[in-house]
Amino acid sequence: MSLESFFKILRARWLLIAGLTVFCIVATLVVSMSLPKTYTATTELIVDGKPQDLLSGQVLPARAGYIATQVDVIQSRKVASKVYELLPPDMRKLADQRAADDASDGEVDPEKWVVQTLRRNMVATPGRNSNVLSVSVSEENSELAAGLANAVSEAYVRTNLELRTDPARRFSQWYDEQMTVLRDNLREARTRLTDYQQSHGIVAADQKLDVETSKLRELSSMLVAAQGDRLQDDVRQVQDKQASAQVLGNPVVQKLRSDLAQAEATLSDASTRYGRNHPEYKKAEAEVQSLKSQLSQETRVVGSSLQSTAAQSAKRESELRDAVAEQKEKVLKLNAQRDELDLLKQEVDAAQEAYNTASGRASASRLESRLSQTDVAVLNDAVAPTLPSAPDVRLNLVIAAALGIMLGIGLSLLLELTHRRVRSRAEVEEYLGVPVLAYLPSDRRRWFGKERSPV
Repeated sequence: MSLESFFKILRARWLLIAGLTVFCIVATLVVSMSLPKTYTATTELIVDGKPQDLLSGQVLPARAGYIATQVDVIQSRKVASKVYELLPPDMRKLADQRAADDASDGEVDPEKWVVQTLRRNMVATPGRNSNVLSVSVSEENSELAAGLANAVSEAYVRTNLELRTDPARRFSQWYDEQMTVLRDNLREARTRLTDYQQSHGIVAADQKLDVETSKLRELSSMLVAAQGDRLQDDVRQVQDKQASAQVLGNPVVQKLRSDLAQAEATLSDASTRYGRNHPEYKKAEAEVQSLKSQLSQETRVVGSSLQSTAAQSAKRESELRDAVAEQKEKVLKLNAQRDELDLLKQEVDAAQEAYNTASGRASASRLESRLSQTDVAVLNDAVAPTLPSAPDVRLNLVIAAALGIMLGIGLSLLLELTHRRVRSRAEVEEYLGVPVLAYLPSDRRRWFGKERSPV
């Protein structure tokens, strides 16, 4: 079908198209006038996308999807369930009346009716490139629509505040419970530390350890010195057995040796001069024997003195070695006590840090749970609309006219396909396959080449 044929069909069946169009318009007008009028009231809210922490004053970063989340919150059942209680008394009476009128089973529940109405007829729309939210409520009563819209905004502000404070309140309660446990842990850790210090007599562990370590160093130095003295005494004993220089250098021994030498010289001279039986010889011989006896006795005294000194040195070395071992064990014990004390102190510090952290968080949560401000503000309150938002008679008539025209065109084409007609020379040539030699114009007055005069 060509475009020319299409328009010829429409021109031939224009009455059908016009009739259907008029019928649709009239029917739509009647239905629109019979439907109850609906009024839409709108309130506007400002939602801060970058809220400020009221405790610290710090501006928090923008949260992705925050505005979309607030739209869902406004349209939630939690907000709708608060609206009835927030309605003014006169608006509440209107809601009661509307709930009674819509009650089909005789059971009137205004709160439930308000929730259902808002779930059906409330729309929250975010502004384009702005933080403004528009909340629209549609209702047959214009004043009730405005009252519901304003109550929704107030309910949303309260719900937004609850959503911020309720988690903080729960955290505050949880932290209060944990504070008791942490406080007991800190008390137990401090008790263990105190008991350990008292049981071991520890006042200043590091100071006591330093003192004992100094004693150990001093005893070690004394032990080294005693070992040196013992070695020297051992050497002296060996030298004493071989006529040590200390024995020979003793003044008494030297004097006795000198006297003995003189007495031996006198004895030798007497032996030469007097003979062995002479009294002078006997006297000199007795003196030599006496000096030898004294020298031998003095040598034994000096030797025993060296042995006594060596024994004392060995005894002192043994005592110092025992003292060093005892002091070393004491220092090691103090080190173990200090390690245990450090561990107990670390437990106390850890318990104290956990308690301080929990206390700070508990205080912050407690303050946050008492906040009375939110990041939502009402920009414009809803007012009772004067013109209905539905039904839109003009829009409905335009839609009805378009629908009527489309139905007329469709029905015309359907009838044309059912009862096919030839409406142009091109269609005759196309269907018959022969050229058209002549045709009668559609205007009969042109059949005879002139206009017919009226009878």
